[in-house]
Amino acid sequence: MRNYLLLMVLLVLGFSGCKKSLDDKFLVPKRQYDLSVEGGFNTRVTTQYIRLSKPAMSPDQNPTSISKAVVRINDGKSDIIFSESSVKGVYTGMAINEPNYNGAYTLTIEYNEKSYTAVDTLRQVVNIVDDFLPLSTKMTANGKYSGTIPKHTFGYLNPNKWMISYQDLPVWNPGKFDQSKYYSYTHFLGSPNSLYPLNNLKRTFILDKEDYITIFKLSLSQRYAKYLYDVFMETDWSGLFSSVPVNATGNISGNVQGYFYAIDVDARKYKANAL
Repeated sequence: MRNYLLLMVLLVLGFSGCKKSLDDKFLVPKRQYDLSVEGGFNTRVTTQYIRLSKPAMSPDQNPTSISKAVVRINDGKSDIIFSESSVKGVYTGMAINEPNYNGAYTLTIEYNEKSYTAVDTLRQVVNIVDDFLPLSTKMTANGKYSGTIPKHTFGYLNPNKWMISYQDLPVWNPGKFDQSKYYSYTHFLGSPNSLYPLNNLKRTFILDKEDYITIFKLSLSQRYAKYLYDVFMETDWSGLFSSVPVNATGNISGNVQGYFYAIDVDARKYKANAL
């Protein structure tokens, strides 16, 4: 009996140790990055924004801002020199040259005695055409306009990112890094899985006929579009029938998380009854 009790105690301790080991394994991230990069170059405003942070290593932590980094973007003609703004970790620079369409924009970051680089190509955006707006509207019985904005639309000739603003929804601002929840996307690739319902990923709105709606269309390079597609494979499109996990790899050298982009921007303003 004594041997039996001893065996049971050892088994319980063994299972407990195994569980703790597994829990610890899941809590430890597979890869710990030196820094995270957000932002890039845009043609809409002269001020350019880059945010640097140290990614959080556990669910109960927040990213920490990175200061005292050297940041610059080369537009093919000259360097845009950045300096840290009044917002910790957010660096700003002024673009003075004409857009270098189909040319390379190169980001360089020097921090903690290491250098990181990234390159993206500036693709010229196709101006917004009324027939190809990624939304639908209809008039309601009381004379208002009901609209639907799908987050993802597939089979477009060119990939684009859109921000559609109305009423209290803010307009697109490259210096605001919390606006991703308002973006919608048109993909040149097809739907990743026809068995997984994507139609629930949408926004709806009700507007009076005199209300205005502002549409921003942002160009994406082919590589940036592929990166976003891979990210969505692990987020928006992750379901029961998902394929093998995708490693969404950015374009920044070294041990860095994120993607540096160069985007062209078109914007139009409409009344609700003109959509």
